[in-house]
Amino acid sequence: MPSVGFRFRAYANEQTFRALKAQLKLACEIYNTLRWADIYFYQRDGKGLTQTELRQLTLDLRKQDEEYQQLYSQVVQQIADRYYEARDRFFKSLARFPKEKKPHKYYSLVYPQSGWKIVGTREIRVGGTRRSWYF
Repeated sequence: MPSVGFRFRAYANEQTFRALKAQLKLACEIYNTLRWADIYFYQRDGKGLTQTELRQLTLDLRKQDEEYQQLYSQVVQQIADRYYEARDRFFKSLARFPKEKKPHKYYSLVYPQSGWKIVGTREIRVGGTRRSWYF
């Protein structure tokens, strides 16, 4: 079964661009906080945090600090999942231990259920066949 990936470019004004940059910075801070917390619990208890505990920690961070409430709860949980998967790849010997992220190198946020609207139809030729994709 072929998989199809779509890439979108969002054109935004200066105010929206600044808001997105601020959200990326907050996401980076949450990622680093999860990393530090996981290392702390591993050193203290001898085992790291589970995926559920990481997700709960991110939600607790979001409740405690008003600055983190700019991010949606699903986005914050996705950051926890991203860290957990990076750490899981380390334990499977597929990658190095997750490094501390710098704000200017944190590139993306994932919105699992966002209010995107698909407008218009355009035909795309994939492997010699013509299909209609909505974007």
